[in-house]
Amino acid sequence: MNQLLKLRRQVRLESTNMLCEIEQFLGAGGQGEVYKANLNGKPVALKWYFPQQATPEQQAALDMIIRRGSPDDKFLWPLGLAFLQNINGFGYLMSLREPRFKGIADLMRRRIEPSFRALATAGLELSHSFLQLHSKGLCYRDISFGNVFFDPDTGEIRICDNDNVTVDGEATGGILGTPRFMAPEVVRGEARPSIQTDLFSLAVLLFYM
Repeated sequence: MNQLLKLRRQVRLESTNMLCEIEQFLGAGGQGEVYKANLNGKPVALKWYFPQQATPEQQAALDMIIRRGSPDDKFLWPLGLAFLQNINGFGYLMSLREPRFKGIADLMRRRIEPSFRALATAGLELSHSFLQLHSKGLCYRDISFGNVFFDPDTGEIRICDNDNVTVDGEATGGILGTPRFMAPEVVRGEARPSIQTDLFSLAVLLFYM
């Protein structure tokens, strides 16, 4: 696979003009690629968008999310926009997920065996974190297996892919959700993602857990 960015290249963090060095390719998804990077001695994650996803609308959405700030410390929230000199496109930096956090898919495939206490803690933390997000007038749009991680020993959670967050009632395009987690009215094309449809998706996720 041809990676978008070369290792050891430096990207510039817009808010501070600090340089961040790319160290390792971690993986790719539907919107872009994720790298491990070093920001002034601190390990961080860099998401870099595919050219077709690096739109002015996405950049404006990221600006809004960064300005509003994270609802709580469970979200791996965008820290700042990142750019490369003489190269079109952009990405953003976020905290790097620690290896102790495992995906809900690992739970479904029996790769991990958390205690009931850990699962209950994870469910409570998920519910509280999305309550904090919604209390800021924001909706997540894509609650599913792929965006939530938890520590099977403690139940502590992390929520990623927060660049899809938008102001409730203003989701006019882009992400609609993940099949099996989407509210029926979204599937039928009768509604756009909102706080209310987030609650449906969260209920499905908690049921699987």
